[in-house]
Amino acid sequence: MKQFYSTVILVFCLQFGFGQIGFERNVVIDKSHKGRRVTSVLSADIDGDGDIDVLSSSEDNQILWFENVNGLGEFFPHKISHTVYDATFVNVADIDGDGDLDILAASDPSVTYTDKIVWFKNLDGLGNFGPEILISNSASGVNKIISADIDNDGDLDVLSSSFDDDDIAWYENTDGLGSFGNEQLIDSYADYAKGVEVSDIDNDGDLDVLSISLSDHVVWYENINNGSSFSAGTVINSTSRNELHISDIDGDGDEDIFSSTNTSVVWQENLGFGNFSQENIISDNLNMVKSIYTVDFDSDNDLDLLVAAYDDNKLIWFENLDGLGDFGVEQIISSNVSKPISVFADDFDGDSDIDVLLGSFNISLNSVEWYENTDSQGSFSEAKYITKSAGQDVNSVIAVDIDGDFDLDLVSTSYRITGWYENQDGLGDFATQKFITSRGSTSINQSSIISAGDIDGDGDNDLVLVSTLQSNTAYSQIFWIENIDGLGSFEVEHLVSPAMTNTNSSVNLSDIDGDGDLDIAYTSFNEGGWFENLDGAGNFANTDTNIFISDYASSLLLVDLDDDGDMDAVSSGETVMYNNGSGGFSSNGTSRHRYNDYDSKNVIVNDLDNDNQSDLIFAEGWYSLDNDNDYYLEQNIDTNNSQGAVISGGDLDLDGDFDIVSCGNYVNEITWNENLDGLGTFSPKQIIDSNLTNPTSIITVDIDADGDLDLVSTSQYEVILYKNNLNPEVNVIEGNIGLSVNGNDCGSILLNNVLVITESDSETIGTYTTINGDYRLFTGQGNYITEIQNTPYYYTSNPISQTSNFVGIGNTEIIDFCIEPSGIHNDLNISIYPSQDDPRPGFNTTYQIVYSNIGTTQLSGSVSFEFDDSKLNFLNASETVASQTANTLTFDFTDLNPFETRTIDLEFNVFAPPTTNIGDELVATATISPVAGDETEEDNTFSLQQTLIGSYDPNDITVLEGDQISINDADKYLHYLIRFQNTGTASAINVRVETILDDKLDWATIKLESLSHTGRVEIIDETDVSFIFNNINLADSTNDEPNSHGYIAYKIKPKSDVEVGDIISGIADIFFDFNPAIITNTVSTEIVESLSVNEFNVQTIQVFPNPVKNKLEITSSQIIDFMTVVDINGRVLKEIKLSNLEYSLDVSNLTKGVYFLEIQSGDSKSTNKFIKN
Repeated sequence: MKQFYSTVILVFCLQFGFGQIGFERNVVIDKSHKGRRVTSVLSADIDGDGDIDVLSSSEDNQILWFENVNGLGEFFPHKISHTVYDATFVNVADIDGDGDLDILAASDPSVTYTDKIVWFKNLDGLGNFGPEILISNSASGVNKIISADIDNDGDLDVLSSSFDDDDIAWYENTDGLGSFGNEQLIDSYADYAKGVEVSDIDNDGDLDVLSISLSDHVVWYENINNGSSFSAGTVINSTSRNELHISDIDGDGDEDIFSSTNTSVVWQENLGFGNFSQENIISDNLNMVKSIYTVDFDSDNDLDLLVAAYDDNKLIWFENLDGLGDFGVEQIISSNVSKPISVFADDFDGDSDIDVLLGSFNISLNSVEWYENTDSQGSFSEAKYITKSAGQDVNSVIAVDIDGDFDLDLVSTSYRITGWYENQDGLGDFATQKFITSRGSTSINQSSIISAGDIDGDGDNDLVLVSTLQSNTAYSQIFWIENIDGLGSFEVEHLVSPAMTNTNSSVNLSDIDGDGDLDIAYTSFNEGGWFENLDGAGNFANTDTNIFISDYASSLLLVDLDDDGDMDAVSSGETVMYNNGSGGFSSNGTSRHRYNDYDSKNVIVNDLDNDNQSDLIFAEGWYSLDNDNDYYLEQNIDTNNSQGAVISGGDLDLDGDFDIVSCGNYVNEITWNENLDGLGTFSPKQIIDSNLTNPTSIITVDIDADGDLDLVSTSQYEVILYKNNLNPEVNVIEGNIGLSVNGNDCGSILLNNVLVITESDSETIGTYTTINGDYRLFTGQGNYITEIQNTPYYYTSNPISQTSNFVGIGNTEIIDFCIEPSGIHNDLNISIYPSQDDPRPGFNTTYQIVYSNIGTTQLSGSVSFEFDDSKLNFLNASETVASQTANTLTFDFTDLNPFETRTIDLEFNVFAPPTTNIGDELVATATISPVAGDETEEDNTFSLQQTLIGSYDPNDITVLEGDQISINDADKYLHYLIRFQNTGTASAINVRVETILDDKLDWATIKLESLSHTGRVEIIDETDVSFIFNNINLADSTNDEPNSHGYIAYKIKPKSDVEVGDIISGIADIFFDFNPAIITNTVSTEIVESLSVNEFNVQTIQVFPNPVKNKLEITSSQIIDFMTVVDINGRVLKEIKLSNLEYSLDVSNLTKGVYFLEIQSGDSKSTNKFIKN
């Protein structure tokens, strides 16, 4: 069965007049695949793929099967039916004799519906089932159904036991295809029948029938004539029984009987010909045994016993000590299960031992789970949940990259369940829930607000949450949970706080004391405080530091209100507190005047009125800072939205201002209010969704990386994603690109950074595939031809191209491509980029080696990096160094797939003067091997030449080949590096970098080498390139300088018709959120006849900051002889003669506008544009 494993279900799409926003409702998780009050479970290979799947029936009318998606016990739910009312039992059998497994199900509904026994045909052997087919509606209170060939005609018939009418019956499969005859009674006086089994009890070659009941106990019926008649029941045991199971427990070749009472489990040996021994008691100290099963847990080739004790809430097993039925003491698998009602056993993880399957008759917790046999000897893991539910009373959700794949996953909290959902494709297609905490936790109970960050400094996102105590829900504690592998494996719960009264209602992570690590801040209903991260490794102070005392403080926001570089505090109550930089808080006389006693659950901050001051936004209204440093009510957001208790915000309609979205716990709706004038005047509320039950939280975030803000909300049982289809004036072409290896499925290797273009008569649009091989293009109306661009000649694309004809807007077409190799070709290449800091004497500098396999074969080899050890001291590398000499580092790589790119980050220290000085040159060379036999051996080596500088602009563009290339090298790549840094005082949510390709560059050859952060690329009309980093949350240099940098590395070839004397230029505009563009320097590369060794230069001139207010800094790697300032009309404003490498130009007297700076260095001349603010 081809499975995309998507839990996203399209429910509706709304279009509003305000801002033309359309929201598409997608359910991430709800209770529809949970199966509340499970009544039976079993396992079988439903889809014929060789691994073990799971089935369940439940009292909420559902028959479900759970696909084992990887053969290792990761399950995905599929609904077979939701109309088997009060389903009591499910089983599998090949009813129609076509070689696959069909489904049997029974129901015992209330008076509204009729009892029935039905089957579902497996239509294709892959787990796609047809509608229910009735077998019988005669039985009343059916509690068990099995299949067996009762009449010995070669097909499977069905048997049932029914509690209400006291019947044991069978139904003949009349044609072997699933057409069944009428009910045939075996016993109509089995008072309160509770189970049925079949076995050849008397060794006469046909199948006899066994049953249990509350009054007639354990009985067997002889099959006298191939099912045409049965003998009267022979009582085997006269004690009231709950459960029946048969198996050969003593290894003598016949099947013995297991049964249970309210307190005990016993077995009786089959002595032959229908005779059974007395009871052998296995345990008589149990409460309400509901299910038993026999299987070999300890790999000693005999059958052990598995038991579910319903009233004891435990799952146990008993070892068959001698293989003859002598059982040991109970061994607990779990004593923390809720109402265990059905057990089964199978190898769910493919490791050749037997694991345990359990179904529980509970309503609020996940009710189907499995336990791994960890040592093949009967030692079991904690529960691994198969049914997935966000839990009851889901109360919060956050978006964060849990697994380190650079897209946003989701985490939700609820009653005793904290789970996360992987964003599988970066586009909002979420995988099934993975548990972080559940009822197996001994400490986590009612989880509430959750926050994420790197608490222990290991580079991944950990979680912090608040939980009430299991022993007393009036008290709560704060925990942080470690992401142990950076991939979303959470195992260790660390207690942060002691038990506190006034149950905590929010928790936040931030560097409160300015020491570079994340501390934890919290609120309860009447106070707020913080715990210091003492060592940056997650060891927290035992006592908290007070932030404020306030009433109704249900949430706390940490934000730099006064632009002094530290985190201040705002509560949803009445308090604003300012941080002194070390974690000490004071009010500075600032307070918020509560306008009215609305139920505000949180607060957000934004400059709504564009006065360069932070405004406070609550559900009922927003507050601005007045001249007395006091917050006052500016205006209401919506007087009709007073019960919208939780709010979030952002530029939902991309008109440059801040809109508000809210949800209420008294009204079951989500609404948004448009900021009409960019100054905080809001429209009436617009309903996004009113089909909710007790919505509890809402966040705004770009989940699908399409450049607009989506919404994620929680309600009683649900986590819902609302995709913002902001621009209805487009059509979408999307798909996936994979590589076919040895003629195998094209999805085996998904291709990243492959350029895909679509072209019409009026426009050309391009983008690159994501890490999962996905792409998305936005087009207008008309005919578009889509194809893969710029693959090596030894690859072909299937299809080569595809045409889309769009009539109207809002259409989506899926076009998948498969790239297929032709022949065996080895082709490696390598580049070096100065990824963050230019080399300066006495400072550290960084490099990134980028190497790729664009051949057709998987390769292993080595990468060497040769550097000038007289000027550089090696500090560290992101990969293990295989060998090292004084001036060379060597790294090994293995199994580099076709189209795969890898990187190695290096850090060096540049020796201080007089060892190195400004103007000195550095040369580094990288080589990737094997070289021999490579299709293009020349690109297996790359040399980078740099000039040491004294200072530099952190937002710049560089061409690594310098200001000249030989005409003989004009067919080779030019390597460009754009670097950016957030030099503001708050993190940048979104970053966009735009550049226009020079008309002498061949846009079809552009290749994306590396991005510092996950982003997407748009190429419009072959020239306009945009690098878009949504939700980058780039730190600001004031608070976190090392993480305030980003970069873009790409390469592109000149056109084939360039000539000597042609100059190729590049410049970039960098946008941080809604701020004006920062314009980089201009780099130029001239094509010359030939290069002399003395003509080497890298980025001759740097001009910064740009835009500039007062002082413009100019640096050059060559002596500046003459400088001219020219205005936009060509008038010369100033001429300066000098002989320096650096110069500080005073532009404070210039009026705002665009100017040009002409710089003469020897025979070279360059022109740079700058903007005066």
